[in-house]
Amino acid sequence: MISAIPKDSNIYYQGGYWNDIPEVLSYMNQRFSGSKDIFWIPDFKERYAERPFNHALFLCCGNGWLERQFIDDGIVLKATAFDYSTNLLKQAKQAKGSRPIRYLQADVNKIDFIDNQFDLIVNSAALHHVQYINRLMRLLLKTIKPNGVFVNFDYIGPRRNQYGFRQWKQIKTVNNHLPRLIRNERLQYPDLPTMLDTDPTEAIHSDLIISTLQRYFKLIERNDVNGGLAYMLLTHNNKIKRLKLSVRKKWVTTILKLDQQLTTKGVVPPLFSYFIAQPTKASLKQTKLNKYYQKIEDNRELQATKYLGCYTLYEYLIVKTHHMLHQMYQSLQILKQRIKNIE
Repeated sequence: MISAIPKDSNIYYQGGYWNDIPEVLSYMNQRFSGSKDIFWIPDFKERYAERPFNHALFLCCGNGWLERQFIDDGIVLKATAFDYSTNLLKQAKQAKGSRPIRYLQADVNKIDFIDNQFDLIVNSAALHHVQYINRLMRLLLKTIKPNGVFVNFDYIGPRRNQYGFRQWKQIKTVNNHLPRLIRNERLQYPDLPTMLDTDPTEAIHSDLIISTLQRYFKLIERNDVNGGLAYMLLTHNNKIKRLKLSVRKKWVTTILKLDQQLTTKGVVPPLFSYFIAQPTKASLKQTKLNKYYQKIEDNRELQATKYLGCYTLYEYLIVKTHHMLHQMYQSLQILKQRIKNIE
């Protein structure tokens, strides 16, 4: 098994995302909990954790903020958390204090746990970085207790942010009609070669999260947070923080209303979701079907290693063309330097 891994953990926690904007957070909270003031964590505590869970597993924990909050808020008594990044784990360990948290350094695609170990599993924006998503979901089913809960907040949009033509056309059209004071001048289609070079795990199989989860878990609640339009218009838009409060509220609210309308009509897909599931342990007995699912995944990843990490011919042609042009450019620069040296 060859795993895709990020090259630099510093790309995380950089800020500038749409949910850093107060109006967006209220918009998301409304879809999380039905209240503009209640984030998904207190909502989960109120409805699912009248008594604290005993032992929770936190996926790809990063700097550890989430497990610290779950313990501090009385949602869970103790936690196990893992991440691949040495740097982020160091930060998490330094910040944990006396909290009962066990940290592991591990590749999410290769990690293993004993059966029936956790009564709560928590995913916050981790699953969209998982390459072997089927393998992980089956492992989580094995390690969660029969009456356990699996809570998630994640990106569920198109793989590697490769938005469809209809969606991208809407994003560009709306952006072009916005006044200059809030128009996102940095808006551009996510460049696949750049994504593969900086973080090949980003949204690697985000489009498979829900369907793969439902092979092994019963989805008891799904609250989509939209974003199919607003995310690209508001993320890394430096103009927003320079606006007066009243002007920012007016235009951000306008964009969010349109985001809701287009999502409801099916013009753009939801990009983010808060969803909760419970294990269906009977799925573990479907041995032949599980082997079939895993074989499909293994073959998919094997083929991707042969095609520059791409999963479709279209993606491969984009990346291959980029590499060829880059090589031509480098050759041209070398030739220019040689001519200059001769002169």
